[in-house]
Amino acid sequence: MAKVFLHTYDAPGDPGRNEGRDFLRLPVVGEYVARESTGPWYQVTLVVHCPSPFDGGYDAEVYARKADSAGVLRHDGPWKKGPGVVASFD
Repeated sequence: MAKVFLHTYDAPGDPGRNEGRDFLRLPVVGEYVARESTGPWYQVTLVVHCPSPFDGGYDAEVYARKADSAGVLRHDGPWKKGPGVVASFD
């Protein structure tokens, strides 16, 4: 389990939301995370690995901005076709 201090932003200039979260592993830049299973997606833009011991015992600070999940699925979803596609659904 990776203990993460998650900073999420819904729009430019938004003060953001900051909270501790547990993930199975540390998210990496470019991946998507969510605060809740039915909540919006956030694309990870920065990961700061924290030295041990760090206040709160966090393994990393993760910064992420809100993403359009429908747009992501349309553009990069499993049904995408074309060169470089590993798998697609017909």
